[in-house]
Amino acid sequence: MSYDLSLVKELKHRAARIRWLSLKTTAEAGSGHPTSCCSIAEILSALFFKVMRYDPNNPGSHANDRLVLSKGHAAPALYAAWCEAGYLKEEEIFTLRKMGSRIEGHPMPILPFVDVATGSLGQGLSVGLGISQQQKAVVKNGARTFVILGDGEVAEGSVWEAFALAANLKTDNLVAIIDVNRLGQSRETMHGHDMRTYARKVEAFGWEAIVVEDGHDIEQVLKSFDQALNVSGKPVCIIAKTLKGGGLSKVADQDNWHGKPIMPGKGLEEALEEVSQDLMKTPPAPAIAKPAEISGAIKEGPFTAEVELAPYEKGEKAATRQAVGTALVALGKAEERVWVIDGDTQNSTYAQKFGEKYPERFIECFIAEQNMAGVAAGLASRSLIPFAATFGAFLARAFDQVRMAALSGLKVKFLGTHAGISIGEDGPSQMALEDLAAFRTLPNGAVFYPSDAVSAYNCIVNLAKHDGPGYVRLSRPANEVIYDKNEKFPIGGLKLLKKSDKPTLTVISSGVIIHEILAALKNVKNADSIQLVDLYCLKPFPTAELTEIVKAGGGKVAVFEEHAPEGGVGSAVALNLAGNITAMKHVAVTSVPKSGTPEELLASFGLSADKIAETLNSLLS
Repeated sequence: MSYDLSLVKELKHRAARIRWLSLKTTAEAGSGHPTSCCSIAEILSALFFKVMRYDPNNPGSHANDRLVLSKGHAAPALYAAWCEAGYLKEEEIFTLRKMGSRIEGHPMPILPFVDVATGSLGQGLSVGLGISQQQKAVVKNGARTFVILGDGEVAEGSVWEAFALAANLKTDNLVAIIDVNRLGQSRETMHGHDMRTYARKVEAFGWEAIVVEDGHDIEQVLKSFDQALNVSGKPVCIIAKTLKGGGLSKVADQDNWHGKPIMPGKGLEEALEEVSQDLMKTPPAPAIAKPAEISGAIKEGPFTAEVELAPYEKGEKAATRQAVGTALVALGKAEERVWVIDGDTQNSTYAQKFGEKYPERFIECFIAEQNMAGVAAGLASRSLIPFAATFGAFLARAFDQVRMAALSGLKVKFLGTHAGISIGEDGPSQMALEDLAAFRTLPNGAVFYPSDAVSAYNCIVNLAKHDGPGYVRLSRPANEVIYDKNEKFPIGGLKLLKKSDKPTLTVISSGVIIHEILAALKNVKNADSIQLVDLYCLKPFPTAELTEIVKAGGGKVAVFEEHAPEGGVGSAVALNLAGNITAMKHVAVTSVPKSGTPEELLASFGLSADKIAETLNSLLS
């Protein structure tokens, strides 16, 4: 297949401009990855100026084809392409890596053409998969998602989690491009330029594999995209053989050039002169294909719909994890942007209730938590409100994806069930004991830890309304419902479960341990002097309200929790009430637990009702 010479000449010009700007901006910044930019110059040129359908004046439009640069260190090339397309001004991209600039070292969603922060490698394909699902289910205009991956990052297991699920979902509007430039940061990649091995792997995962023997040949690159766009029924991966530093004869395919700008007086001038050979004196205005129109508006903005009350009666028994299903179904009924992402735990988390009611908004990611979190981030980046649900312990392996979603300011909601030692016999591998510490670090995050089914239901609903990421920690044991269904649980609040006219001790806890404390108080001699706080929201922390309560009790505090002592309830109390606490007793899970009954485990760490009663009696004696 041959292409119009004028088109080929123009695309060579665009690739040269991408190289030229990448070299110049990284030299100006004094840091960056120009050689990684040069290996994808032709790929970006073909995508931006022949293949993708988008409005360069409205990069965030839902109608557009989307591009995810998973190898985010090549950001200067992405900025250069958007500059050539007319959206970014050249003077702005020369603020690369400068404080206060939108043109950061790795792409961030402050720019409307960036959906999710990238650069923590191995995440972009999961994100792209999530975006592609939104395009198919919501946009419905034939829009596609393209994901550019580096060959180094395909060593990440999360990449293959995404490959597997995309094929399972028959995601034929998703095109991955692997930039096989052979060199990683420290050495040659696992497969070097062994293109057939890459192709075999991709094909084994159910994708169509298209190998490009010279990823710097515009016509070969164009042909690969033409082939890709004619495949139906499954996703496509273009595997392009390129050179790191391609187009720069002095550094191309050379070791030890990763993350190093080419500086003035040290080869920059010669590199720019070499690149300039493909520049046109009078290039035509970019001819960019317009996207197909969308029928109707796509809903955006905050969740404002009314949600029905929790279906639980005071005094009945229900685990907080049981509220997952009922709350998600209620949210799905009230707001069609709510989706649920599962990690093959739906029959334990009760998320299956949502899947049964709204299967078109339910994605089973199977046992692949990193991909689950990445897919959720992709959905959230396109105005949906995804809840990713699994056991709290299993979210630890996905925390990098969770972190990147939060850095992107996305409304990804995580539900972690079976938290703490009260799950019993399954043993320590299943007991989330670090989850609160991790999720409390998320910028603009909300962290809830409810104690009964009513509070759990309301915390999940309020998390949906939160303009940011968040987490609800949920438990396995069925405990008594202690709150009326009309009770409110606003973000940043607490509940004073037990008051005292003359308090001398403030007891603070959350979750299952609240019930142990309520039982313990029946055997505490001076229980009238205790005030009990149910700290259902750890972030944003109810500092002012809790400070007032603690001061009324003379500053003496006791915290009980089934979490590690670092980063949990006690840590949050100590941090936020520093200076207002005169004495603090902190009972937590201080060592690796064993398998046992919930009662045995709670007792072994001083968290059973009788052990708590002993501790409180000693504090009040």
